[in-house]
Amino acid sequence: MTIRSDIKNITIISVSYNSGIHLRRLFKNLYDKAENKQKLKFLVIDNTNGADQELNTLLPRYLNISIAKNDGSYSQRSISHASGLDVGLKQSRTEYSLIIDPDVHVFKSNWDSLCLSYLDGSKNLVIGAPYPDWKLGKVHDYPSVVFMFFRTQEIRRLNKSFQPFPAPLKRMKNSLFRKVTRLGFIASKSRLNKSQFLRIITTYLEKILGITSPDTGNDIIEAIRNKEYESINFEACLVHQLGSFNTNSYHDNMAREFELYYQGDDPFMTHMYGSGVFHWKTAKGSDVQYWQELIENIERGA
Repeated sequence: MTIRSDIKNITIISVSYNSGIHLRRLFKNLYDKAENKQKLKFLVIDNTNGADQELNTLLPRYLNISIAKNDGSYSQRSISHASGLDVGLKQSRTEYSLIIDPDVHVFKSNWDSLCLSYLDGSKNLVIGAPYPDWKLGKVHDYPSVVFMFFRTQEIRRLNKSFQPFPAPLKRMKNSLFRKVTRLGFIASKSRLNKSQFLRIITTYLEKILGITSPDTGNDIIEAIRNKEYESINFEACLVHQLGSFNTNSYHDNMAREFELYYQGDDPFMTHMYGSGVFHWKTAKGSDVQYWQELIENIERGA
C-alpha cells in the first residue's frame, strides 16, 4: 500500500552492547527494504557508555545515525536493555518510532509503508512481534521490544519505563509459577516442537498462571492494554505450524533453530535470539553464519 508523501519520519531505536556488526547488517537491511528511505533516522543507544570504540566505524556512514551513550554495563541484562530503551524513547523526535533488536532481519519489502498503513487514521494501535507462544509465561498478544512500531508521543505519554521486573515478592511468586508452567526443565523449545501433548499441557498451565516471566517493556504493555489499544501482531511459528504457509526446508530450519515471524502468508522477519537460555536454546541458535545462510536462501525463494 502506498503512503502519502507527507508522512513523518521514523526513528529506529536499537540498544547496542558491543553489537556494531549486527547493527551494520540490520540498518542496511532496514534501509534497503524501506520504501521511503529518506524518512528513516537511526538512533543507537550505546550501553557501553562509549567504551565500544568500534561502534562508530562499523555503522554505515551513508545513513542518518545518532549515537547516545548509556551506562548499562553494571546492570542485569534485561535491566540494562530497558534503561537503554528508556533513553531511546526519550530522545526520539519523530512522529513514529520502531524499537528493534540488533539480531533481527526483515524480509518484507516496503516494511515502513506497511506499518504506516496500519496506523494511518487509527490511533491507539501498536504493531510488531510478540513473544512466541513457546516462550511460556510471556506476553503473546502485544508486540515485544524485538520489533515494536508505534506513534512516539502516544507511548511517551504513558509515562512508563521499559524496566521489566516487579517487586521482590511478586518476582518470587513468578519464579515458582514459571517453573510449573514450563514443567521444570521439560518444556524446551525443541520438545515443544515435537510434542503436541506437551504444547497442550503447557498452554493450559499458562492460561491458569498467567504472565510469570514479565520481560522488558511489560509495564508499557500493561498500560496500553488498560487503554484498550489494538495490536497488529506478526505470527511466530513452530515447525508444526508452518503447514498453512507456502514454505520449504529453509523456512522449517529457520523456525526450528531461530524465530521466524509471518505477516499473512509471507515471512516478515526473523530474530536470531542466540542468548543461550536453556528453555529456548537450540542446536544452532547461536550460529550467526547459519542464520545468515538461511536468510539468503529464503530471500532468494530457494
